[in-house]
Amino acid sequence: MQEQFMKVRRLIGVSAFALALVFVAWLPLGALEIIPFVLTLPGEPSLRVHAAATVGCLMVAAWGFWNIQ
Repeated sequence: MQEQFMKVRRLIGVSAFALALVFVAWLPLGALEIIPFVLTLPGEPSLRVHAAATVGCLMVAAWGFWNIQ
């Protein structure tokens, strides 16, 4: 059971890291207005929302890789 849980955590970590890489690549392209930002929150700049999504994904990825031996 513990081994299966660790595999699921690792899968979540890899997925969150891949999503964070997408957001990191999207940040400069959106800031230069090459491609539009996708995420929006009322009253917040789009750059801040994408940066927060990147940090959130990296935090989830850190949890996914924590204590894997």
